[in-house]
Amino acid sequence: MTLLRVVVILLLATGGGFMTAACGRQAPAPPPPAPVAEPIASVAPGGFGVTERAFVDLSVATDDQAVKLLDLGAARAASPALRTFATSLAAARRTELGELRGMLAAESVTYVNQHEGHDMPGMPTESELTDLAAATDFDAMFVQLTLAHLSESATVAESAANQVTHPATKDIATRMATERAASLVRLNGLS
Repeated sequence: MTLLRVVVILLLATGGGFMTAACGRQAPAPPPPAPVAEPIASVAPGGFGVTERAFVDLSVATDDQAVKLLDLGAARAASPALRTFATSLAAARRTELGELRGMLAAESVTYVNQHEGHDMPGMPTESELTDLAAATDFDAMFVQLTLAHLSESATVAESAANQVTHPATKDIATRMATERAASLVRLNGLS
């Protein structure tokens, strides 16, 4: 192998840095390649991972607060149709809570409310519930808070249904999205 060939191979291998260094000038280091975002799988596809748990935890926290809202509506709404709606929806949320908590138990996950005291869209706060209980225009405020709950939880459930791979979580997220959409139609018909 000739010396020229060795120099060409070294130039190709080092991107020219060898030649400039050999000539006494330091070539600027090439920029590092841009990092490629790779999804980090916390669990095998179809397993109960961090995404599934985050969805279930958020749904439990939201449903816990929604039950308080709906129980107030069932007890205080002036409109009989609104009281019936609230009663029915509260029962649905209690059933849903049983399923969600059952899913966590089946996965040996202890529920910890990471969202307690948070002011999140669609999740009535304790302050809002206190204000609702004292509201002179109870029905209007109840409808407003219930619409927010249904709209936001529909968005979360639809997103989860599209993202999770765990079959039971995907199933409940899909059913939640469908139920929220139907309940929104029903509530809009009452108000």
